[in-house]
Amino acid sequence: METIIRSTTPADVAICGNLLYESFKEIAERYGYPSIYPSRELPIGFADMAIAHPLCFGAIAEKNGEVIGVAFMDERNAIRGIGPVVVRTDSQSAGTGRKLMEALLARGRDALGIRLCQESYNLASLCLYTKLGFEVKEAFMLTTGRLQSQPDPNVEVRPLQASDLEECAQLCQFVHGSDRLGEMRDTIGSDFFSPFVAIRQSRIVAYITAPTFLGHAVAETEDDLKALLLGMQAFSEEPFSFLVSLHNASFWRWCLSEGLQAVKPLTMMALGQYQEPQGIYLPSGAW
Repeated sequence: METIIRSTTPADVAICGNLLYESFKEIAERYGYPSIYPSRELPIGFADMAIAHPLCFGAIAEKNGEVIGVAFMDERNAIRGIGPVVVRTDSQSAGTGRKLMEALLARGRDALGIRLCQESYNLASLCLYTKLGFEVKEAFMLTTGRLQSQPDPNVEVRPLQASDLEECAQLCQFVHGSDRLGEMRDTIGSDFFSPFVAIRQSRIVAYITAPTFLGHAVAETEDDLKALLLGMQAFSEEPFSFLVSLHNASFWRWCLSEGLQAVKPLTMMALGQYQEPQGIYLPSGAW
C-alpha cells in the first residue's frame, strides 16, 4: 500500500511523541550518542504543544493504517524552522523522509527562508536535506553542565517581560536579519521555556528563551552572552543544555573552561535567505 502524508491531529499526540522518543533513541544509540530526549514525557509534551499550536504544522506519514513518520515545522516567524523529523526504523530507506520533507517545503514555499539542525552523524538525513536544496551554514556542539564563574555585577539579569519583546526582537533582527517575535511571545508563562534578558546600562544586550535544546539566545557581544548565562544560572539549579557554534572558538573555549561538557555535534542547514550572524547567538533545535 502506498504511503500517504496527512496533517497531524490532536488524536496523534501520543503516537507522535512515542515515535519521536523511540526513533531518536535508536539512532543515537546506534552511533554511541545520548538521545536529545532523555525521557518519553518530553517528546510527548512537545508533540502536544506543537499539534495544538495554529502556527506549528505537523505532517504524518501513514502506511497500512500505521504512523511510520512525523515531521514538524514552526511557522511563527518569517524564517521557518523544521524539526524534529523522524521515520520509524523499520520503514527507513523507502523514501518516507523525502515525502515528509517535500510536504513541509511545499507548505513553506513562500517563506523568507527555512532552516533546520540535524545530528551530524546521521549521514542519511544530511544527504537528503542536501538533495532537497539545503546548504550547510554552521557546525554546533550540544553542550551541557553548570558554569563555575560568578555573575557579572555590572549586568542585570532578570526574567523577560512582555514589555521587553520589541527590544528583544530588534536585537534578534540585528543578529540574524530576521526576528523571532512570534516564537518569543509563546515563551512567556510556558512550562517549556524560561526566558531571561541581560541589561547593561539600561539596554537589553542579550536574551534567551530557555537554556535548553528548545530555546535560543542572541546577544550583542560574547561578554553579554556570558553575563546572561551566568546571571540566569542563579535562578535555577538545573544544568544547562544548549547548542554552541564551533565557529565561535573563543566562546566555545570559554564553555569548556567553565566545566561544560560536549555531548554531540549538530549541523545547521538553510534554504532561502540567510544572513551571516552578527553579534553572537545560541540556536534552538531548529535554528
